[in-house]
Amino acid sequence: MSAQRLWAIVRADFLVRLRRPSTAIVFLLLSAVPYLWVPDPATGRALMEIAGKRALYNSATIGMATATLGTLFIGLFGFYVISNALRRDVLSRCGYVIASTTMRGSEYIAGKFAGNVVFLSVFTLGFMATSMAMVLVRGEAPLDPLLFAKQYLLLAPPAIAFVSAIAIAFECTPVLRTKFGDVLYFFIWMALLGAVVSTLEKSAGAQWAHLFDISGFGMLQEQLRTFYGTKSLSIGATNFDASKGTMDFGGLRLTPRWLMIRGIAALWPMSFLLLARLFFHRFDPARVRAVPNEKSRRSWLGRLNFLAKPLARLAVRVLAPLSRTPALTDALTTIAGFPLALVAIVGCAIAALAAGSAKTLFTGVLPLATAACAIAIADIAAREKRAGTSALVFAAPHLRERFVFWKFSSTLFVALAFLGVPLACAIRTRPHMTVALLAGVVFLTAAATALGIVSANPKTFIVGFLTFWYIASQDRGATPALDFAGWFGTATPAIVAAYAAGALLLLAAAQLFHARELRSRW
Repeated sequence: MSAQRLWAIVRADFLVRLRRPSTAIVFLLLSAVPYLWVPDPATGRALMEIAGKRALYNSATIGMATATLGTLFIGLFGFYVISNALRRDVLSRCGYVIASTTMRGSEYIAGKFAGNVVFLSVFTLGFMATSMAMVLVRGEAPLDPLLFAKQYLLLAPPAIAFVSAIAIAFECTPVLRTKFGDVLYFFIWMALLGAVVSTLEKSAGAQWAHLFDISGFGMLQEQLRTFYGTKSLSIGATNFDASKGTMDFGGLRLTPRWLMIRGIAALWPMSFLLLARLFFHRFDPARVRAVPNEKSRRSWLGRLNFLAKPLARLAVRVLAPLSRTPALTDALTTIAGFPLALVAIVGCAIAALAAGSAKTLFTGVLPLATAACAIAIADIAAREKRAGTSALVFAAPHLRERFVFWKFSSTLFVALAFLGVPLACAIRTRPHMTVALLAGVVFLTAAATALGIVSANPKTFIVGFLTFWYIASQDRGATPALDFAGWFGTATPAIVAAYAAGALLLLAAAQLFHARELRSRW
């Protein structure tokens, strides 16, 4: 009977996700990625270089490179795609039906975990199939399906297990099922990825780190050093020097030792299911239907938010007379609904004023303030649709047609509240960076508005922007195209103009989507 229950949960969960239009869109986008990821060598760019030599396009090369990309997608985006399994059952009321049956909580948790694994595995297999096609299109050797699949078998399973288990654990844990959990997961994944690779680089004897190598990057590093005598690896569409020749890459080795290590790396994440079972509410109406204030008092984040409410009320009372426009009113609503945002705004201002040097201000305060701002503005454009109050809002005169502009303006006001003082200090220090700094703010708010309106989910912007923010901050201006806000002073006028144009295109796309939605629903 338990096996039948487990199968029923997995089947229902998979079919519900498979039937959503967003699933088809994501799959089509992923299917197009291999074509962009595997460049034609005639263009002077290569998919992979080892010790400076271009790896020939065989099944091992394309398989390992695309499996690496697929694992990154699973780790960075997979969590946000599947982290709504319990919430969906609550909103659809199916959870209350499940609660009335004899199904045990552990069976439900195991079923949801298995459903996540199946869904991510099917997506990975689909991605692998489209990647195999690139061997036929641009390959320099015949397709070897078993060798191709072996690269995915070594790299992907630990990431799938980790994301599937931690998504369930976060959904069951009160404080982690919030926006705080969405942000925390991003940094957990990046920290785990970086810590494993760093540990293996510094200490060759730290073999235990391979057990936590969810991404497989540590295994790549060691196998390159052991079997190919190098640590130099470049994956992606990078320029190559044809005079250095080519390498016939044989792929990752599936030895008994590596099979055991990768198997353990895929098994230990299941320990997160114990945490999920501990906090699983089993759709208890007394806990699921808790009013916001009661829920907030039960978590430390909620308590801090509750303690900050008097400060937020005072700020709203002082600024309310100035809110003559709907956008300002909406911006104040954002701060009133999340009082800790006001504390963060004050903190950003103090940090900017206390910055002892221009370097600290530009490379320390501004990036951190921008990250905090991104978290605060993520759900401004999506909250009416998520709360089901769109019809009420659209009853206001002309607001339905100007919804995109209204949300952009509201988001911009909140962003300026966060970044106003840091920007003023930065402009005073380096006046020539004024346009770049302001273009960065406009791009940030336009992206939050567009992604919020199109996806109706703040997670889309959070994961997308935080990934971009992390890459840009770690790059530290080495790549001028990533210096979107002028923090490192390497962005050229053309790059600044490109980000400004990108902001306009995002808003135009959001307006087109909104207009089409109005025609179909209203």
